[in-house]
Order: sequence, then C-alpha cells, then structure tokens
Amino acid sequence: MEGKKLTLAITLTLGLTTVLNGSFVHAASVSELNKQQKELEQKKSSVNSELNEASQKLEENKSNQVALSADMQKLDAEIQEATQKLDEINQQINQKNQEITNLENEIKQIEERIKKRDQLLKERARAMQANGSVKYLDVLLGAQSFTDFISRVTAVSTIMEADKSIIEEHKRDHKLLNENKLKLEQEKAQIETLKGQLESTKATLETKKAEKDQILAKLKEEHDSIEEYYMDLQEQQQVYANQEAAIKKAIELEQKRQAEAAKAQQREAAASGGGGSSAPAAPVTGGLFIRPTGGSITSGFGGRGSGHHFGIDIGGSAGDPVYAAASGVVYRSYYSSSYGNVVFITHYINGQTYDTIYAHLSSRSVNEGDVVQQGQYIGAKGTTGQSTGVHLHFELHVGKWNVAKSNAVDPRSYIHF
Repeated sequence: MEGKKLTLAITLTLGLTTVLNGSFVHAASVSELNKQQKELEQKKSSVNSELNEASQKLEENKSNQVALSADMQKLDAEIQEATQKLDEINQQINQKNQEITNLENEIKQIEERIKKRDQLLKERARAMQANGSVKYLDVLLGAQSFTDFISRVTAVSTIMEADKSIIEEHKRDHKLLNENKLKLEQEKAQIETLKGQLESTKATLETKKAEKDQILAKLKEEHDSIEEYYMDLQEQQQVYANQEAAIKKAIELEQKRQAEAAKAQQREAAASGGGGSSAPAAPVTGGLFIRPTGGSITSGFGGRGSGHHFGIDIGGSAGDPVYAAASGVVYRSYYSSSYGNVVFITHYINGQTYDTIYAHLSSRSVNEGDVVQQGQYIGAKGTTGQSTGVHLHFELHVGKWNVAKSNAVDPRSYIHF
C-alpha cells in the first residue's frame, strides 16, 4: 500500500500535469501512441498530395485567367477598332448624304434644262406646222437666186445643226442623269454594305467578349472554390501537424512516466528488502470527463434547422470560466472565423483517443502544445466568431477531430449536465 502511494506521489511530482482526475497518457501504451502517430503521418502525406494537386489546379486556373484576359484585351482592341471604323463610316455616310443632296440638286437643274429644251423643240415644231409643214427642200427650191440659195442652205444647215445639237445635248443630259443616279445608288449600296459588315463584326466580337466574360467569371468562381479548398487543406494539415506534435509529447511523457515508475518500483523493492517481484504501476484513473463550464444547455446535439449541430451550447454570462473536460494536450488555440476564440484538446483515456473543442471564448489562456489538467482553466465564455449570444460551444469527438466531424458525439452521453 505504501509502495503504491509512493509511486503516485513520484508520478504527480514529475510535472506530468495530465494525471489529475484521470490520465490521458497512462492508459494508452507507447505502441498505441506510435500507431496513431503513423496514422497521422499517413493523413498528412495524403493532405500534402491533395495540397499539391490543389496548388497545380490553382496555377492552371491562374494561367487560364491570364490567357483569357489577354484574349479579352485583344477583343476589346478589335471592338474599339470596329467602333472607330463605324464612326468613320458614319462620317462617310454623312459626307455621301451631302453629295447626294448636291447630286439631287444637279439632277433637278438637268431636268429643268431638259424641260426647257423640250419646250423649245415643241415650239419650233409648232412653228413649222403653222407654216404649212414646209420642208427644208421646198425652202431651198424656192430660192430666187444663187445667192439666195446659198443663204437658204446656210440657214437650213444652221437650223438643222442647232436642232441636232439640242437633241445631242438632250441625250447627254439624260445619260448624265442616269449615270449620276446609278453612281449615287452604287455608292449608297457600298456604304450600307460596309456599315452592315462592320456592325455584324462588332456584334460578333461583343458576343465573343460576353462569352469570355462568362468563362472568366466561372474561372474566378472556380479559383475561389479551389482556394477555399486549398485553405481548408492547409488548416487540416496544421491540425494534423498539431495532433502529431501532441502525440509526440504524449509519447515523451509516457516514456518518462514509465521510466520514473520503474525507478519507483526499484526503490520500493529495495525498501522492502527485495522480496518478490512487483507488478507495473497502475495508471491513475478517475472520471473520464467533467463539465467544462457552468450553465444550462441552450442548444443540443443533432439536427438544427437545415443543418446539424455537432456539439452542445452551454449558456451563461460573459467571462464565465471554462475548464478542460479532461487532461490532455492543446493542439489548437487560435481565432477562427466561425468558432471565434477556440481551443482544441486531445486526450488519451483507457486506450481511446478523444478530442474536445471549446468555441466562442472571449479569451484563451492556453497555447498550442500546452499540457493541461482536467479542470484546468483554459479560457472565458464569450460570443466570438459566428455566435448570436454568450455561450460555450462544446464538442466531443471519439477519435481525432476531422473536417467532416464524423467522430462527433453527444457530450451528454459522457458527461452529466
């Protein structure tokens, strides 16, 4: 009996703060801890592979965004060029409209000249008819002398040349009118065709740009999703690293405990005169978990709204003390956007690993790597992170905490509230 008390006293004075009210390492053998350490190394390796893959996807996404942005800049330049050409075409159209107006005025003048010539020819025809439809031959034969004949020939020739000139000019004016109209119609058609082509090209470019805008938006959304996943992996990697560090510390503590226990047994055997062999020191045991804080439960474990509540909420006042539910090693102590100030503690009890989480704290008094005793003050109740009121969000995981929280259990199955 005295030997057992001595062993307990020595163990408690080793600085192993984990042995108060139930040890987290004594019941877990070093081989079990080594096994868990190897499992964590495998998980870390798997997460590293996923991180590398996610990193490659991020780089590919960035490259795609850069290439797409370059294409869009090129499209913007082409759209700007098409817009500039359309402006030039519109200026040409305005110029052609002015030319058309000028041509229309010329056409009106030509039509007026043609109208006057028509009137002149009609008057001459009426004059000839009034004179009895005298033919040019009759006029010549009616000459009284050779001189008169020459005069009449000259007069007739002059009249005929004048009529012929009028007729030829009439034809030229008609031809010019038709040519001007045709030229006008061709120029208008060419301009309208070019304008239509440019508008079609611009519309096609704008459609392509809109499509690329959608692709770029999807790439950015994909980038944000991959980046969020990447950050989750980094978070998970950090958790595994901290868990591994906690296990290493647990192994060191257990090995030290076993060495001290062996020395204590040797001293006990020597004190008793070396009679008989003694059994290995029994681990200090007690209750598995205690209440982490006072107050009533305001939200239980399980379904809540459209989601699932992976812990329980314990109400109270700001600043109420929060204690470690069992002895263990702190492997996370930080500020989370969702949990607020949060502490993660890993425990090894009766060969089983447990993790407890204490969230929405107003303050934290422990750091990563700290060894804590059951009932040790670790922080104060608050409402940090995604919280709607002062409370402690408390989670209990049978096994290691993971992102999916697949190991979460109702704490009320282990602790009397």
